Amino acid sequence: MIKKYIPQPNKREYFTFIFLIVEIILFSLLTDNFLSKSNFISVLQNSAEIALISIGMTMVMIQGGVDLSVGSMMGILAIIAGRMIESGVNNLAILMVVLVLGSLMGSVNGLIVTKLQVPEIITTIGTMNIGRTAIFMMLGGRWITGLKTSISVLSTGQVLGIPILLIIILAFYGIFYYITIYTKFGRHMYAVGSNNDSALMIGINSDKIKLVSYMITGAMVGLSSLLYISRMGSVEMSIGIDTALQCIAAVTLGGTSIKGKGSKGTLLGTLAGVFFISFLRNGIVILGIPSLLENTFIGSLIILSLLFDYFVDRSREKRKAAKIAQ
Repeated sequence: MIKKYIPQPNKREYFTFIFLIVEIILFSLLTDNFLSKSNFISVLQNSAEIALISIGMTMVMIQGGVDLSVGSMMGILAIIAGRMIESGVNNLAILMVVLVLGSLMGSVNGLIVTKLQVPEIITTIGTMNIGRTAIFMMLGGRWITGLKTSISVLSTGQVLGIPILLIIILAFYGIFYYITIYTKFGRHMYAVGSNNDSALMIGINSDKIKLVSYMITGAMVGLSSLLYISRMGSVEMSIGIDTALQCIAAVTLGGTSIKGKGSKGTLLGTLAGVFFISFLRNGIVILGIPSLLENTFIGSLIILSLLFDYFVDRSREKRKAAKIAQ
């Protein structure tokens, strides 16, 4: 009975995995140390925050939404965590605070979208800009530096030779893959994304599903803020500026339509998209390509993903029309 609810992998998911393999092979041929363990760890360190936030972003985008405020949220939560670290607060307490605050910040987006019926993109552009102002005011134009704490082991530590970051990423993707595919919440999430009106007719509380998805996104942002501090040891003014762009790119590359098609997209595809973006950024740096072009490449990938969706949908509609005509 469960299998009928499992979304079938779409063409873009397969292409993303293929392109990821081709990308790794290409960069390994162009550079000598691309496949080294140190470079792989570097890729993990630079992709961890994007990987975790993209879990929530996938759940939101499957339902036709988007969250552009994730970067601003990460900045605010990182500042709060940084101040707590400076004050000597226990790491577990800091973790609980950023998770709760992240969930609450996500719930603000969710409540505005569901209760006030404000479009997701307008809502999160608003909260994104409010968050940017808050970051400036909280930092006062000065970075928080010298955040030496035991959580740094999250970015540098290993267990039996396996990077802790890789374990964290795979664990969260495994947990949320199970939730989105094999639980009632996951099935309802895909139903809302597929057809919200039909979901309401069969008794699914779509507002609740959307609200929880935004809260999960906020919680993942909270955890990511700690990973950021463990990697950087500081919090600067520009934190999170490109985070939303990179998450959206990873999710769309992974097969989730930005237009919200509930039968499309899984976290496996998103994970492939995350690593594709991360290896691309890494390869750009190694090859000495100007970093200013990085967002150009990522933005182009988002557009190409949308074009791919458009032509696939158009082709499908033509086939349906041809069958009807027969």
